[in-house]
Amino acid sequence: MIGPAGPLSSGFGSLPAMTHEERLALARELTARLLDRHGDGLVAVGLYGSVARGDDRDGDDLDLAVVTAGPEVEVPDRALRHRGVVVDLGAIPADAYLDEAGQVGPTWPLAADQYTRHLALHDPGGFFHQLAHAHEMAMEAAPESAFLAAAGYDLVQFLSWEGKARGAELHSDLPGAMLAVREAALLAALVVGLATRTAYRNAAHALTAAAFASDAPPGFAEPYRRVLSPGTDPAGAVISLGRAGDALVAWAGQLGIPFEAEDLDAFL
Repeated sequence: MIGPAGPLSSGFGSLPAMTHEERLALARELTARLLDRHGDGLVAVGLYGSVARGDDRDGDDLDLAVVTAGPEVEVPDRALRHRGVVVDLGAIPADAYLDEAGQVGPTWPLAADQYTRHLALHDPGGFFHQLAHAHEMAMEAAPESAFLAAAGYDLVQFLSWEGKARGAELHSDLPGAMLAVREAALLAALVVGLATRTAYRNAAHALTAAAFASDAPPGFAEPYRRVLSPGTDPAGAVISLGRAGDALVAWAGQLGIPFEAEDLDAFL
């Protein structure tokens, strides 16, 4: 994948929040400078994320995809704050971006929006339309096993973080426990998204969507919502995470999500 800002805290100097139109103007100015520097080496430049969708708000990043003609066009990746907004610029050759858009991986629920929704700032050859089409065609053709394999990877990571959360809480490491709970919560949402082929707008949307998904695993939603509730204490969050995990594991068995090895030969 090729990732804000409203008013800043007084400790860092206050700047007025940028409006949507001001973010667009900033992106267009940066695009013009990139074109001046790299010219025909740029195939396309576009926004993705909340600004591209038009639902950005204070604190959101300005996510910019710079598509180059090839690896010889050296546009450095940059993530820097400018005028109170984090500008995240990712450069990638066109062929590599098209290849990436055709893959199903563990982060697919969060990555898919980037391939299908761009606001083009420079796209004379219609690259972003080609990118979206390539992604949609690849996902239609992708076998169920590809999504289940990716879900299995995320489920294993979830179980690892759930174990870390239990261990930290047992040793009264409450900050460590809550860090592990947050990591596990997002991984759970990715498992649900992959198993149901549901794409999310961002991580926050992933958490909410998984908590209220009509096709979520049986017994998952209620404890998962308790995990996400700000009123749940650390011990309760860890217990609820375990119960949500039990529901995910049972569901994985029903769907054939590969996450467990019965024989050590599986590692060979």
